[in-house]
This record gives sequence, structure tokens and C-alpha cells, in this order.
Amino acid sequence: MVKMRKPFRVGLFFCLFSLFFAGLIVSCSSDDDDADEDASAAPAVPSAGVPDHLVRKGYLTVCSDIPYPPFEYEDEDGEYSGFDIDLLRALAHEKNLEVAIVDTEFEGILLNMAVGTCDMVASALTITEERAKQVDFTQSYLQADQSLLVMADRVDEFGDLADLEGKVVAVQGGTTGEMYARKELSKRTQIKSYPGAGELFAALESGVVDAVLQDLPVNAYRAVQSSNMRVVLFLPTGELYGFAVKKGEKALLQMLNDGLDELHANGMYDDFYRKYFGRLR
Repeated sequence: MVKMRKPFRVGLFFCLFSLFFAGLIVSCSSDDDDADEDASAAPAVPSAGVPDHLVRKGYLTVCSDIPYPPFEYEDEDGEYSGFDIDLLRALAHEKNLEVAIVDTEFEGILLNMAVGTCDMVASALTITEERAKQVDFTQSYLQADQSLLVMADRVDEFGDLADLEGKVVAVQGGTTGEMYARKELSKRTQIKSYPGAGELFAALESGVVDAVLQDLPVNAYRAVQSSNMRVVLFLPTGELYGFAVKKGEKALLQMLNDGLDELHANGMYDDFYRKYFGRLR
């Protein structure tokens, strides 16, 4: 899998430095390096049904907010992994495509796709009417509700949402969890917005906040990984996750929907689900 980090200008500076002092034409731009790398790493000719105007030929380029385990994160080998990414890797493989991930902050992720940074968004993205005005969604690939995560030694303090009055609750900015908190929690509850899941959990563990309100699969996975945290409230919302593409990208949307259908049919979806959420289903 190809990883794409945030842009940098080191290669350009090196070229200008070399030209100034040596007077030589040096081919050292990062774009050229990427082209050489792509030439050696590019997969076979894409199969039928693949759009001919992908951001990078031979690659399905995906905007994703990392880390957000278990959907997307960097594993021990420094490679991107997670439920979303495993699904897309399997789906793309069937079309002779590689997956290239662009690590993108969640609050601007749809805009990044709109300006051509990536072909699609895969980032535990809830399908909403408002977002559907901006993008086209695939069929849903996962149902998710909201939930409340607290430290294990404080479980008895939280029986319902009313117990959050006077408390500090962490949410991730721009998410449906934040919208839920601002709509459903008492005005006496302080809501603190953070840019990513990692910051939420750090704030909880350090005692800066009393609880984390966000998607159930994410909180549940964290509770499995950290014995000192517990999910105390399940907050049904009927939310559905989908992959997003730019409006009017019918060929890409069809490819993704067909791919999801195939993963369900051949059992690979169930394998990935059990790997990450076996105890939730």
C-alpha cells in the first residue's frame, strides 16, 4: 500500500541549492522521484469498470483521517491498516489497483476530495442529508451508534445522559458525535472539541475531560485495547457509514458498490468484521 504524507518542499529546495552553486541541471524534484517510484511499483493494467480519470493512474487514492482506530491507523510496521483500509485494499485488488492513502484532517476531508487531492473519502464517514448535498455516498458498509467512554474506576458515576451535567465531555470536531452532544446534552455540560480520536483518549486518561462521546465501534475498540476504560452508555442513532466520492462520479461509485457486493458475497467482509468488531455484532 502506498502512503502519502502531507506535502513538503525539501526536494525543491535541494534542486534550487544545487543549481545555484553548481550551475547544473539536476533532476531531483519530488514529483520525478514519485514518478520513478510509481513506474516500478505500479500494478497491472486496471480491470474493466475502473474510471479512466483517477487522480493517479493505477491507484485508488483515498483521503482518510489517521489515526482513527479501528477504521484507519498505522500498524507496527508503519503501514496503514484498519477496517476501512482492509475493505478498500481487497476491493481495489479485484480491479488491479493499488490503494494510496492521503492523511487528511477530518474537518476538511470532503473539501480535499473536491479539489482533487483524492478520488474518494474513507474515514468512518456517517451518511447524512447535509453531506449528501456535497458528495455521493456508496451503499452503507457499517451501522454505528454513539456511545460514552469513561475511565473504569468511574463507571458508577454515569448511568444516563443527565449524569453528564456539570461534567466535561470530549468530542471530535466536525463529527456526528459532536452534533449529537450539542443537541442532546444539558447546557450545563461543557463540550470540548478535539481534532482527532487520539486527543480524545489522551484527554480522558489525563483527567482533562470526564468522558468521550463518539461512535460506538471506535469507543468499544478502545475499551478492548485499554483495560482502564469502559463504554457505559450506548446511544442509538441509526447512523450508517459510507464511502464518499465527488458528485457525479458514477463510474467510481458503481465500482465501489459492486466491490462491496462482491466482498459480502465471497465472505471477505465478514472476515474483516470479525477481525475488528466480532464482539459488537
